[in-house]
Amino acid sequence: MSSRRPIQYISIIGIVIFLVILINLDISAILTILFSANIYYLFAALAVNGLIVVIKAKKWNIIVDSIRSGFSLWQSIVGFLIGFALSTLTPGKVGDAVRCLYARNESCTTGMALSTVAIDRIIDLVLLFAFGIVALIAFSVIIGVEILSGGLLLILVGAIAFGIFAVSRKTYMERILRPFFAALVPARYRDQLSGYFNDFYTGFDAFLASRRQLLNCTGVGIASWILAVVYASLLGMSIGVDVGYYMFLVIPIISMLDLLPISISGVGTRDATLIYLFGIIGIAPEMAIAFSILYLVFSYWFVALVGLLFWFLYPIPLTGLSESGAPVQQSGS
Repeated sequence: MSSRRPIQYISIIGIVIFLVILINLDISAILTILFSANIYYLFAALAVNGLIVVIKAKKWNIIVDSIRSGFSLWQSIVGFLIGFALSTLTPGKVGDAVRCLYARNESCTTGMALSTVAIDRIIDLVLLFAFGIVALIAFSVIIGVEILSGGLLLILVGAIAFGIFAVSRKTYMERILRPFFAALVPARYRDQLSGYFNDFYTGFDAFLASRRQLLNCTGVGIASWILAVVYASLLGMSIGVDVGYYMFLVIPIISMLDLLPISISGVGTRDATLIYLFGIIGIAPEMAIAFSILYLVFSYWFVALVGLLFWFLYPIPLTGLSESGAPVQQSGS
């Protein structure tokens, strides 16, 4: 049990960072900014964020449709929101994997359904790092601030390219995972996990069989990223933070940092980063923290609450992960 405690508590680092930041700022000023937010801009931001959810669910729907038929956009929205709700409670957003339980049926096993979630996440991550690398370069060229050196950028690009290549090749992943599989997986689970692994790549190959599906998902993903910047801009404008194109540089960077397992929903890491990035263009730390709080509440907590509501309306026991491919029924499908 003691060996697991560091993993369980590592996300507290983000909370500690956030509390240290608050202690050193004018909390009353932050509250004044928040309570004076323009409600019309907030409602507009919520509307755009709702559209983003539908678009992201559509991307996952395209992926699932390449493996099984009859998975509606509504089912995609339900599964996406529930996965998002659980991802906000877990470091690295690993809770998002629960979506697979909503995609399974007689022709789509758990392993194949997991592949749809993985493909969706890979596309998101590739687009995120693509926008993030462009933002880092833009900071150096346009703003004159080098956030990451050229050498580290090359290492990052190389690591991403290698990761994508390795994950997309079943034989490579077999070689990489074999030592861990033999050492860490109890014998009674090996056949089941081997089945998941094989089914995972069956789903992966089915999606990659059509370039049109990949292009469609990429296009939808790019649209969701553009809207994410529009959404963040509306949130900023609600409290007087109108930074124009600069938001296109900020959002990819804070989104990359949200993936770090040292915080949940980016608490702490996003706040510190926004203070730095907004400080470059003369925005006060209190204003940066007010924006970060709005971003946390409307981008994470509000959407997560909707996801939890759907969880109660369309419950699926998490023990379903131990089954290989039992059908999943949903009302409203």
